[in-house]
Amino acid sequence: MTGRGDGSSERGAVEAFGAAADGAVEAGSDVEAAVEVLRCSPDERAERGVSDDDVRAAFLTVVREGDAEAKDLRGVELPAIELDRLTVEGADRHPVDLREATIESLSARFATIRLPVRLDDATVGDVALDEAHVEEAILADGATVTGDFDAFEAEFAGDVEFEGATFEGRFDVDESTFANDVTFDGATFEGAAEARAAEFYGDSNLLDDNTSFTGAAFESDADFRQTGFGFTHFERATFAGEADFQEARFDGDAEFDEAVFEGFADFDEARFDGDTGFADVTFAGDADFRGAAFSGRERALDEDVTFERSTFAGDVDFRHARFRFVTFADVAFEDVAHFEEAEFDADATFAGATFAAEADFDEGRFREDADFSGVEFAARAVFRGAEFTGGANFLEDDLTFEGAHFGADADFHDAEITSANFVDTTFGGEIDFSGAVFSDRIDFEASQVEGDAWVDFTRAKIVSGRIAQPAENWVRYDLTLASLGDVELVAAAEGDHRRLLDFFRFCRTEFTEFDGHEFDFSGHREYLDRNAWAIHEFHEPPDADPDYELEMTPEVTETTYLKAKQSAAAVGDMKVAGEFRVKRQQYSRAKNLEVARDGSAPLWTRIKNSGRAAENWFLGVTCGHGMRPIRIGFAFVLAPLLYVPFYALGDFLDVLGGDPFMTAAGQVAPAELVTAQGLSTLFDVARFSYISYTTIGYGFLGPEGRLAEVLAASEAYLSVVLSALLVYALVKRSEM
Repeated sequence: MTGRGDGSSERGAVEAFGAAADGAVEAGSDVEAAVEVLRCSPDERAERGVSDDDVRAAFLTVVREGDAEAKDLRGVELPAIELDRLTVEGADRHPVDLREATIESLSARFATIRLPVRLDDATVGDVALDEAHVEEAILADGATVTGDFDAFEAEFAGDVEFEGATFEGRFDVDESTFANDVTFDGATFEGAAEARAAEFYGDSNLLDDNTSFTGAAFESDADFRQTGFGFTHFERATFAGEADFQEARFDGDAEFDEAVFEGFADFDEARFDGDTGFADVTFAGDADFRGAAFSGRERALDEDVTFERSTFAGDVDFRHARFRFVTFADVAFEDVAHFEEAEFDADATFAGATFAAEADFDEGRFREDADFSGVEFAARAVFRGAEFTGGANFLEDDLTFEGAHFGADADFHDAEITSANFVDTTFGGEIDFSGAVFSDRIDFEASQVEGDAWVDFTRAKIVSGRIAQPAENWVRYDLTLASLGDVELVAAAEGDHRRLLDFFRFCRTEFTEFDGHEFDFSGHREYLDRNAWAIHEFHEPPDADPDYELEMTPEVTETTYLKAKQSAAAVGDMKVAGEFRVKRQQYSRAKNLEVARDGSAPLWTRIKNSGRAAENWFLGVTCGHGMRPIRIGFAFVLAPLLYVPFYALGDFLDVLGGDPFMTAAGQVAPAELVTAQGLSTLFDVARFSYISYTTIGYGFLGPEGRLAEVLAASEAYLSVVLSALLVYALVKRSEM
């Protein structure tokens, strides 16, 4: 596609130039004559009859045969220069100096240019370099291209400099290759700029920027789709229209610091393999970084990519993006921020950022430390299914929201977190940690700034840590079906500790799931003693109507206290374990009675549950389910006195018949109880009851009536039962 051509048009132009110049220039070489023609003004050429073809022929003569002096064509005014399909080379390597020149147009399609060209401050109309091979530098600082600049599939082997240049028409370098350094610093692109699938690599300058658009102004759309860059600078560049960098590749460092994107900024699927800077950038429109990858250079002291202090005024989309070390510190997200399924392979910093609209980190992956300290979430924040595995800095929190503010709902449903810091965090909406897993520890000290929402830890798993209530604006915690390890519950003020558990709801909560990390109720004995060892009641504000995961039915409550008892036993606190066992039995009785009252249940089932309820009641009354030895002691001692009225007042209880209750101790009428004889008889009756109860059987007192015989036998049985319960209660008490 390139070559020297057949030369016929070129020779004809030279011959025409010779004929026209004959007599118009003094005798001398062709080069001198050509220089003279080129340095004439257009009016002077017209007077001498020099055509545009003559000028083009003269230009070729100077380029090919002239020395440095001849090639000094600064300030000349030239018609359209056509070099299509030609090989343009000179007798030496001196550049063609067209600084401050005015050229109607320049065309070198399919041409090969083998010498440098200087166009600094020149004014050129259309420039056509389609599929040209430019082997030397083009230096055009401050140049103005008034027409279109077309360089489709062109190859630039030397430096290309257009610093401060102005392109008034379309700028098109689609699929072009820039093998050396390229500079468009301060350039102005008034028309559309297109560099689709172009290659900007500068292998000669390994330590410097290879491509620079620093301070450039793109006043229309800029299209860099699928473009490849080495080390690249776009600092302080402005993009008035759409900036399209879809699938662009940045093999070296890429700097966009202080750039301004007034329209849509599209970096969809872009690849940043070097360190990348987007600090102090203004994205006035929407920004799209979906699937972008920021790999970085693995420099230990620098972030691989920074968006620090930037502003996203429109929607920003980082879905499926991948980062190494990245900072979004102090970034302002003024519209929706999408980070769904984004991956952060190294530390991620969002400290001091503000999210004015929804922040969506749904299923994000944070494989090292994530810092959200001091972040302001004005709207809903979503971290559903996000993973914060941490592990890089073992002395720091893997995830921190210290000092962060959630102005609306915060959703951490099913999030997986190694360790987290929520100290001094404030919430203004619902806080959902349901199903979340904290596999190492949590440090949670949050306050509620408004509303009556609670922290929903339903089905959450917390291995260890600390949940603290601040000095004011306490937050409620629902631990229904949660798994709690050695988590310390504390209050900022020591005096508030006694009401602490009012703000925690335990409902079928697991306390012993994690080996070596059992929850310990010992530190809350003061509260538990004051509140009759109740832990299932949630302190709710007036008129609250929460939608809990589970209703506190007797069955659910019984299971709650069973798990609490197992927790206390696991840490060796038998006192607390026993008290929780008593509470469990109370709700077990309520559960049995509920079944017994259920008319739809089978009759035998109702009967069995009635019996269980009666048995439960008896154990509770007599010995407090083993926790009240004094009670069973009194019951054991005083139980025979319950039989005395039946034995002694048999005659008075004539509705039952007096004689059936007769004993050898005799009977007494109620009126005789105040007499000496009556009191003596009453004493003998009581003595008979105790003899029967203790089964001593001295032989001189015995039952005579049929019912007296039955009652005496039942006393013996009752003594066995109560003595067994007394021993049971004493043993249980000794274990505490």
